[in-house]
Amino acid sequence: MLKVLARGELKPGALEAMAPLFKELIEKTRKEKGCEEYGFFIDLTDENKGCFVETWASEEDLAAHVKSEHFTTIFPKLRELGFTMGEVTRLRTFV
Repeated sequence: MLKVLARGELKPGALEAMAPLFKELIEKTRKEKGCEEYGFFIDLTDENKGCFVETWASEEDLAAHVKSEHFTTIFPKLRELGFTMGEVTRLRTFV
């Protein structure tokens, strides 16, 4: 099992415009093979910061996700609206 925490920043005031794209990305990703958890969370103290929280069954499933049609289509649209990816942390199960 693989956990991914992918932090990002949103252009101030753009959350409402981005929301439908985040929703579509989440809905489609949750149907992917090996996806056990996938969501986007907004920081409680700064709504211009957020984090994808993902759990994947395998490295192969995660690799397929970043090549999926919905990911490669939606992510550029989010960038156009002012979403920038920051630190991505990949974690493995310890116990």
